[in-house]
Amino acid sequence: MKGYDGAFVLRELLKNKNAWNPKIISTGTKLMSINCDGNIKFIDSINYMPMPLSKLPKTFNFPGSKGYFPHCFNTLANQNYIGPMPAAHYYGYDEMPVLTRKEFLKWYDEQVKSDVVFNFQTEIIKYCIDDVSILRKACIEFWSRFTTSNSVDPFRESCTIAGACNAVFRRKFLQKDSIGLIPPNGYRMADKQSTIAIKWLLWLEHTLNIKIQHSGNSREVRLKEGILVDGFCVNTNTVYQFHGCYFHGCEICFPDQTAELSGNKHDAMFVRREKTTATSFRIRSFGYNLVEMKECEFRNFIKANVQAQEFTSNHAIIQNQPLNPRDSFFGGRTNAVKLYHKAEEDEVIRYLDVCSLYPFVNKYGKYPVGHPKIHVGNDVCKFLSLDSVEGIIKCTILPPSNLYHPVLPCRMHGKLMFILCRMCGETMSYNDCRHSDDERKFTGTYVADELREALSQGYKVLDILEIWEYEIAQYSKENRSGGLFTSYVNNFLKLKQECSGWPSWCVDDETKDRYVTEYLEREGIALDKSNISVNPGMRYIAKLCLNSFWGKFAQRENLMQSSIIQDPYDLFKILTDPSVEAHALTAIDDDTIILNWDRPDEGIVSLKTVNVALATYTTANARLELYKYLKQLDRRVLYFDTDSIIFTQKPGEWAPIECYGPGSKIVEFVSGGPKNYAFKVFSTKSNHYEYICKVKGITLNFKNSLVVNFETLKSMVLNDAVATYVQTDRRICRNSTYDVLSRPEKKVFRVNYTKRRRLEDSMDTLPYGYR
Repeated sequence: MKGYDGAFVLRELLKNKNAWNPKIISTGTKLMSINCDGNIKFIDSINYMPMPLSKLPKTFNFPGSKGYFPHCFNTLANQNYIGPMPAAHYYGYDEMPVLTRKEFLKWYDEQVKSDVVFNFQTEIIKYCIDDVSILRKACIEFWSRFTTSNSVDPFRESCTIAGACNAVFRRKFLQKDSIGLIPPNGYRMADKQSTIAIKWLLWLEHTLNIKIQHSGNSREVRLKEGILVDGFCVNTNTVYQFHGCYFHGCEICFPDQTAELSGNKHDAMFVRREKTTATSFRIRSFGYNLVEMKECEFRNFIKANVQAQEFTSNHAIIQNQPLNPRDSFFGGRTNAVKLYHKAEEDEVIRYLDVCSLYPFVNKYGKYPVGHPKIHVGNDVCKFLSLDSVEGIIKCTILPPSNLYHPVLPCRMHGKLMFILCRMCGETMSYNDCRHSDDERKFTGTYVADELREALSQGYKVLDILEIWEYEIAQYSKENRSGGLFTSYVNNFLKLKQECSGWPSWCVDDETKDRYVTEYLEREGIALDKSNISVNPGMRYIAKLCLNSFWGKFAQRENLMQSSIIQDPYDLFKILTDPSVEAHALTAIDDDTIILNWDRPDEGIVSLKTVNVALATYTTANARLELYKYLKQLDRRVLYFDTDSIIFTQKPGEWAPIECYGPGSKIVEFVSGGPKNYAFKVFSTKSNHYEYICKVKGITLNFKNSLVVNFETLKSMVLNDAVATYVQTDRRICRNSTYDVLSRPEKKVFRVNYTKRRRLEDSMDTLPYGYR
């Protein structure tokens, strides 16, 4: 649906909006769901089952297959065609994957030899019915199995598999008080409290030698009587209230106390002042001590007191922006380290695939529990040991100057970079670094374990700005207990393993018992022998739930909303709503527009499905797992992705795996950058070479593979060959007004390597800042 089918549905519904009243959820122009008054919901099956339609029958074990249809033959002139098979090119066979094209040509030749009569109307109806039938059966199978095993209706309760998995976790496995909802603006300075108010509270803390809770170091306190106050000292039972002159009706600064404010006849300065007086009276009546300060009075005081001015202005809380956990959320590391390598006579190129990396991390990795303790400023944080503190740390670091695989990531030039010098990274310098330490250092936010690994590799922490200190949950293999997500992972890992059937070596009761025992010892999961049988449908669902689980925790909480508007009053109401920020208006027709909007930062509400600290720990732990291999393999690494490494090995050198495929070996490798590589494999079984090519953004069908392949990429890298273009004659797409179009598309294929410094006259690279 999010491709282009949804555009047809939406346009039809808008013809009679009053009858259907459609509401949409979209990402850009991709429609995720259309809801019609809660009675009818259009969703996209690929958001739950991310695979081609042709693979659904085999996955869910029902008869049926997706046939072939000559889409290019579908013109007005051919609607009533009856005759010989249309020419093969009408089926777009050159735009099929290589193996699919081979199967199609075999089928087509059989049709031609059999003198099949092609009836266009019969064939198009049959083709469409078959497609719908396959999808209907697959959706029923998926829904039935998912709902039965998880007690969650995926289609009703979410519009993606990630949302459905999150619902399963919360309903069946979430432990009480284990996951905190992080305030949208963090824990520090999360409330609307002015900087001048925080300066006053900091000065009181300093001069009175007390601890006051306020939004600068935590959150404003809500008294048990329900009153939200600026500051509170537990030890002295004292409330501190800072009265901003405008918001609290200062008589000195605003002598006209009766003028209406913002056109509201019920709001005036005297009203605000009386509300403030009433609140102060209530606080005292509840037995609290109360200290109050007017904004104008404190400004005069701080202007006359140089010591107070310097202390408050230079305080870490005032100087430093609060830690944002999303600044510590980085994806997997992906890059080519050597752009070309041909195996020497005594050398092989190996491919390591770190299987089920994210489920492994979810089960065995550390995860933060509850809400953190907030520590701000180097003077406070220096008392916490980086060797043992757990949580998220914002700090200024100085990288080493000669580390081949840097540890800590940073965002630069719109990419995830691993650099050794901030200035070299910013300028993408291809020279040896000559910058000072002050130019080399950079500030970032990292999970404590990743920072500890960096320290072990020569990084230095120059300044700690803030620490979110968490309690940690982690699974213990010895006790087979603990872990925040272990029960969830074990549940679906058990299901996946049982539905995979018995391994080939399990031929009798003795070997089957040994398999079950060894799996229990290794994973702490007791498999049920009576449930072990091949079930591709349930295995697929279990695998989906393992791999699609954690990402929902990282969802942005202020996603763009889309409203369909056909009444000018509704448009005016949204545009004048102070809690809404309008971004784009798109005219669909003379009577309908779609307005894209979101809320200002102050209006964001925490979602019960989101905790970005959990997502941060997931990706950080995954990077650390990959780094274990990178630092051991060092300069033997050719390429790495989130969960895989391509590297070289000579006799006697350590390697974590055997070579690529049984009876095969990689003999030559080339890369044009991240997600852009190819290698040549020699098969000892067939005694011939095979080629593997991966290029992000380009579908490597038969036609494109003639242009984008191992030899093309090799020529580009070795000979600095010019870019080539991949042409698609007919690409179906939609525009911003949900019109569906067919138009040609051209993509450029080139070498674009900028994430490391390429050495002159060499295929090797170094991180920016290496010296």
